[in-house]
Amino acid sequence: MIKFMKIAPAALVLVLISISASFGQSTATPAPTKPEPDYVTEKGFKTKVLDVKYRDANSLAGVLRQLGSGFKGASVSPNSEFKTITLRDFPENLATMEEAVKRLDIPAAPLPNIELHIFALVASNTSGTGDTTAALPAELKDVVTQLRGTLTYQNYELAATVVQRLTETRNMLMGTGAGQVSHANPTGLDMALPYQYVIQSMSLVQNPSGAPSVQINEFTFKAQTDHDQIQVQTALNLRDGEKVVVGTATIRNRALIVVLSAKVVN
Repeated sequence: MIKFMKIAPAALVLVLISISASFGQSTATPAPTKPEPDYVTEKGFKTKVLDVKYRDANSLAGVLRQLGSGFKGASVSPNSEFKTITLRDFPENLATMEEAVKRLDIPAAPLPNIELHIFALVASNTSGTGDTTAALPAELKDVVTQLRGTLTYQNYELAATVVQRLTETRNMLMGTGAGQVSHANPTGLDMALPYQYVIQSMSLVQNPSGAPSVQINEFTFKAQTDHDQIQVQTALNLRDGEKVVVGTATIRNRALIVVLSAKVVN
């Protein structure tokens, strides 16, 4: 036997309203909220052209970009040909960048000159025409005294001297010349000594005491005799006024000794 539950009329009405409301609900996804723009929508930008007198426009532009607003449409455009920087940004940012250019666009301090001395000595034990030490420059005599206590050679003759004044540079510097040797030549005749030197960039640095030093990334000295080609190659730091034996190369029963000294000239 099937029994039917009795439902009060008021309850029946509530059930029907609930069912009807559930069928009437919409399943559509709400529209996404539009994000705020990341660029300037109002007319707040101004444009300014700055002249660059002393510094590199591209280098200055790299600094000015850090001072801009960062909004889309803001720009820093350098022109090396016309030496200008065109700015587009808010007026307050333009004022900050213009002030930065006034402070940074100043003449660079003049680079000090470096006077470089290159000496090529030929050492031997050849006897004949007497001691050649007296003919050496005064600044080399203490060097030769030390060499005599270190090497087995007793006779030292100056074959070539180079004096060059230059400034800091990252470029390659080179020079050529022809030296001459007589006392150290076993034949007793003068011997030509063509040479070439190469300096691969040179800069001024401070040593631990704060004094200036000349840093040569690579120094090469080549010489040619009738039968031999000799080369001395090294990297070194020279204290101001210091004399350094940078290398020794054997030429049969003789030796080529290269001495460098550097002096900072203000």
